[in-house]
Amino acid sequence: MNDLLNPEEIYLRYITKYDDKDLEALLIAYREGLYLFLLSYVKNEEDAEELMMDTFAKLAVDRPSFDPVRAGSFKSWLYAIAWNNALMHIRKHKMEAVPIEENTAVSTDTPESTLIKDERDRMLYKALLSLKPEYRRALTLLYLEDFSHDEIALAMGVKKKQIYNFLERGKTALKSKLKEMGIEDL
Repeated sequence: MNDLLNPEEIYLRYITKYDDKDLEALLIAYREGLYLFLLSYVKNEEDAEELMMDTFAKLAVDRPSFDPVRAGSFKSWLYAIAWNNALMHIRKHKMEAVPIEENTAVSTDTPESTLIKDERDRMLYKALLSLKPEYRRALTLLYLEDFSHDEIALAMGVKKKQIYNFLERGKTALKSKLKEMGIEDL
């Protein structure tokens, strides 16, 4: 997911030297996770893609200052910016969440093991979609993005104690949903 050795330094170099290659490196490293995070808010692939690009546009145009002492990691700071963009988008459009298609693209010419993994991933994603949004976001940030509890709290704009509650309740709900779907060994 994130292969950057020091994204903080890359961003700080970008805002001082204006080298688009630095911003591109950050985009490549974070776009997928950020897109999935935003999708959990807006439930629309096009909106999530647009908000992800808006987040990087904000970095490119506004060049907000990053303070690791105040903001924590670069990744949690970036997700907090994306979260604010998503909230503004939701308020502006007073939108109703539209679920994404269940059938994600799965190539039929992949090996059997890949198909099985893709099917399990799809089932897990479907189970995640059935959870309360705050549980889904917290679990996604913890397990898919490797965020710490502090980083999750920062990215979601809630207190750390709430994150513990979201994660505990989310795990219980996810386990129950997967069991309901006939999956107990995931």
